[in-house]
Amino acid sequence: MIRFEILALAIAKINGGLDDPDCRAFKLRNPLLLKTYRPEKKVDSENYRVFSSFGGGFKAGIADLMAKCTGQNHRLSTNNTLRDMLKVFNFNDERVQRKIMLFIQRASQDESVSLNTTMKWFYEAPVVEEIAEEN
Repeated sequence: MIRFEILALAIAKINGGLDDPDCRAFKLRNPLLLKTYRPEKKVDSENYRVFSSFGGGFKAGIADLMAKCTGQNHRLSTNNTLRDMLKVFNFNDERVQRKIMLFIQRASQDESVSLNTTMKWFYEAPVVEEIAEEN
């Protein structure tokens, strides 16, 4: 699993996009609650994108995260921190930021991840080892 997938899963979990059929992220199949103002994209009344599948919404979310981390939008770079990235997604509450950070630590099996970890970390070792399935 690439580290950007782990970040996307952490954000999706907080948004309820994985397991809460009553929340906006789940209903729109937009687990990262991406917004757009481009007229050719399907959106709801508050400009949240509407995807035809969860997979499409998740893939777009990963692409958005990667673009943000490379300075292609939102003026972030690989030198910005995880905290900076989470603020772009309006996760300003320290407790919520810590939940996301802890999820990333567990999923990546790397306890060195902190809110001050730079976005470069997501590129440096992009693959997390897979655990062999038990029979």
